[in-house]
Amino acid sequence: MQGHVETLDASAVNMSVGRRPLVSVGIPTFNRPEGLRRTLGLICGQTYPNLQILVSDNASPGDETEQVVRDFSETDARVKYFRQPSNIGPIANFRFVLAEASGDYFMWAADDDEWDASFIETCLAADPSCSVMTNFKTIFRARNTRDEYRVPKLSPDLSMTENVVNFFSNMQPSLLYGLHPRKSVLFTLKGSYFDFYDCYVVLRIILESGFRTIDCTLYGAGVDTPSYEVKYANPAKKQLAFWPFFFHSSIALVRCSRLSSPEKLRLWFELLQLVRRLQHHYKARAA
Repeated sequence: MQGHVETLDASAVNMSVGRRPLVSVGIPTFNRPEGLRRTLGLICGQTYPNLQILVSDNASPGDETEQVVRDFSETDARVKYFRQPSNIGPIANFRFVLAEASGDYFMWAADDDEWDASFIETCLAADPSCSVMTNFKTIFRARNTRDEYRVPKLSPDLSMTENVVNFFSNMQPSLLYGLHPRKSVLFTLKGSYFDFYDCYVVLRIILESGFRTIDCTLYGAGVDTPSYEVKYANPAKKQLAFWPFFFHSSIALVRCSRLSSPEKLRLWFELLQLVRRLQHHYKARAA
């Protein structure tokens, strides 16, 4: 994958003359048919019409998951179904839907999340040249509560240092579920997976192709358990590893040609402080 991603000036021009670029929506799923039905309903109901909707079933048992997708694809030709012959794991499934996407833009859609009908249209209109995300809420369905969260202020109008500092000050992994120029996330198709990988991906996007956040709440991260459960890169160990995130993020900072050497040094220390805060946070949480 290329480390540098060109800005999509052509897409901005196409938007201005009325062409609606194709947006690919990748939905990795496994054995959660009712959640998938909700997700497909909300994605198919988006006000932005030019969508490619890719569902990858990670070898769910039985035929219920496939039937949910068939119910939608019978009336909506934008929906395409893939069934993995065996379970390839969640990360490979997330990568699969991106690899199959052909749109100018791409977004991942989890089978337990929710979106306002205008989510895609609003994000694309806000800035067609870079990744875009709104504020979000965490939806705890088991206890019927919704907690509101603000995302960090990110904008191509700010300096690179300001964007990175703002992200480190309010590191929200849900930014991964924004709308992205597809080329800007192709680097995720290769490489290792580690704890806080979603945050690393967002940092790479900020450094290489740009990110804009907008002050409205159009996305909901769904949680079907009574409380949020930490997802470990290595479930067998049930322990977070902080070093890989620090290591790969450090490399991303060093390689960023849009930062001066003093800026890189400053942000590296900011990163070090961030990792220390994360270690203290999760240590206190486990106590």
